[in-house]
Amino acid sequence: MNTTENEIKSNGLPVDEVDQNQQQQLLQQQQQQQQQQHMNFQLELEQLNELIAQRSLEIQNEKKNKERLQNELNEAQRIFKEREAEYSSIEHSFFEHTRAIRATDDDLSTIRDSFKLLKYSIARLIMTLNKKADKAKAAEKFCQTWPNLPILDPATNELEPSFVNLLAEKLVHEHLVKYVFNSPIYPGLKVNDAYYALHTWLQQHNSQFSVRLRQQMAAVVAKSKPETEIQQAAQKEKQAIAKKIYDDLADIYHPFLRENDAAVEEEKRYYNKICDIVDKALKLCIAIRGQEVEITTVAIEEGSKQPFEEETMTEVKGRTNGLVRFCICPTFMGGDREHGFLEKGKVVISG
Repeated sequence: MNTTENEIKSNGLPVDEVDQNQQQQLLQQQQQQQQQQHMNFQLELEQLNELIAQRSLEIQNEKKNKERLQNELNEAQRIFKEREAEYSSIEHSFFEHTRAIRATDDDLSTIRDSFKLLKYSIARLIMTLNKKADKAKAAEKFCQTWPNLPILDPATNELEPSFVNLLAEKLVHEHLVKYVFNSPIYPGLKVNDAYYALHTWLQQHNSQFSVRLRQQMAAVVAKSKPETEIQQAAQKEKQAIAKKIYDDLADIYHPFLRENDAAVEEEKRYYNKICDIVDKALKLCIAIRGQEVEITTVAIEEGSKQPFEEETMTEVKGRTNGLVRFCICPTFMGGDREHGFLEKGKVVISG
């Protein structure tokens, strides 16, 4: 007999009644478990419904946020298009205004091209005179013109043949810089000195009107007719500048230059070629004066004192290291180096 039966007998309960009690207890346990599971399911369902409701609210909020952002984007695009149209209108008006102010239709790019054309014209003129120089007279002329420059070879005390044309080219450029590009407004104007005094005063007082004044003065010159006093005075000055250049070149390329001009037709004379170069310089000068930025020459120290600067100079033989022996053509610069104007100077370095 097993232990359970012994216990039942000891308790004095019939076996069937004991089994029935056990079944009831088991059933109650099952019911309790089912109720607990039901409660757990109910809780999970409530949590799930709550999560779904939360996610639905978030989705609605996201939709509203998306609609708001889309509306803001549409409004921003509308404003952008309006501003773009306004900017285009302002830009057009600005260019029309500057075109009206400018003496010519030139901009910095066309001015740069004009500089290159002018330099080429001068170099080409000098090349046609190659080997026509009287070396002794040329050396004397150069030493008188630039007494502080190392013109002659220290070893031989003679002028290097390759320097004759370069120094002649330098002489032409110096005349153009002195009498054309360094003139306050335009060669021959009676108001040059008065303008320069006023321009300097305005700059000292940080007035933007100095730019407008320069542009307006240039426009007056550019739009004046040939018979006006302005153009008549400029024409006389042009002839004077051309004569200075011609006389200097005639001393260097003696006697070829004058003999040639005496023997050929007028349009083939060197004097006419020089006048054409001066004309190019005058047109370039007035185009420069009409720009927003002020374009000026940058001095280059000669006599093997200043190092070569590749950013602002080119060397006749393409060298990039050394000291500047002499400058053929100065650097022209306006504004800053990044957004402004730069026409590199042409130099010869020592060595």
